[in-house]
Amino acid sequence: MVHSLRNMGSKMAIGGKEYDIACGQTICDAMRSLGLAPDAFIFVIDGRPVPMDTPVTDGVSVKAVKVASGG
Repeated sequence: MVHSLRNMGSKMAIGGKEYDIACGQTICDAMRSLGLAPDAFIFVIDGRPVPMDTPVTDGVSVKAVKVASGG
């Protein structure tokens, strides 16, 4: 019997919406492809903050949390 492997895909949750993102790119590149400024967010995978240069791997879910700033 031959089994085929399927890409699970990756997701990014931003402000209550979920987006499909491509594997192999960094979180920063994924944000830019969505037309968003990555510097305005903190990124979380499995409950842990990760840097924006983290590569997106198959099956991962990234949560982008908007950073509030002001003076």
